[in-house]
Amino acid sequence: MKHEALVNAITMLDDELIEEAREPFRRRIAAPVFGFCAAAVCAAAVGVFLLVPRSGGADILVMGQELSDKPIAICSDDGGDSAAVGIRAFAMLPTDISVEIVSSGKTVVNVSGGELYIVGETENLPAECPLELSGDASLVWSVPLWAAGEEYELTAQTGSDSRILLVSFDEEMQEWTVKENTQP
Repeated sequence: MKHEALVNAITMLDDELIEEAREPFRRRIAAPVFGFCAAAVCAAAVGVFLLVPRSGGADILVMGQELSDKPIAICSDDGGDSAAVGIRAFAMLPTDISVEIVSSGKTVVNVSGGELYIVGETENLPAECPLELSGDASLVWSVPLWAAGEEYELTAQTGSDSRILLVSFDEEMQEWTVKENTQP
């Protein structure tokens, strides 16, 4: 480059560019603040996920099955032999229904008919109603099933969530069934 071209290039610079070059470099503070805020939001989300108890009530298994829209038929210990079921009804022996409650909090269980037993290591222990459980439990609900017009309810209340099981005689299936009562 010739000396005159260099002089012209320097002298023809805009005055605003020269003033901007003289000012000290301004540090951008938005990037570190944004990173700190993003880290704080992530930490709060993880803390909420880990520390806040999950609602949804208790999970209930009836005779080892999850409740669904389809009713669960109650079979006696003899494999559902209809003659044995008739003998049990005639002898007025109650039918035992196994109920497992899986809960992370305090659950209050109440029944409208029959008796509750807590499954122990050696024997079933009678339970007073309402029964307060703290965590998971295995129960036996002993219900008299000799009057086809009767209905029995088991209510499991965990916090503000409530689940109601209904034992009734299903005319279509011609069997006693357990289903979740969806009435308010």
